[in-house]
Amino acid sequence: MTKNQIVITVISLICLSILAASFFFKNAAQQSQANRTAQASARVFTLEELNKFDGQNGSPAYIAINGIVYDVSKVREWKNGSHQGFSAGKDLTADFPHKASILNKVPIVGKLSEN
Repeated sequence: MTKNQIVITVISLICLSILAASFFFKNAAQQSQANRTAQASARVFTLEELNKFDGQNGSPAYIAINGIVYDVSKVREWKNGSHQGFSAGKDLTADFPHKASILNKVPIVGKLSEN
């Protein structure tokens, strides 16, 4: 093989590796979103049920945003079920002080009942 052929082969392998990696990560992200969507439909909470998950006395801290119920128990900022004056166990859709995307890494435990 000539030097030019080796360079072309190496560049081709690098390009194929980048393409394969981008395909893998795109599929992993899509799968992750599919898993989160499935989790959101796993359990339906009424507001009364959600209220029990206030993060007090050892109970988990759940919040609802846009109909999805998130477990914020392990989020440091939600220690003891409160964050910036808000309490866990509630639908905070109208008052949530952040973009909903901040919850992308927080476990979904279900969805909020429409009733």
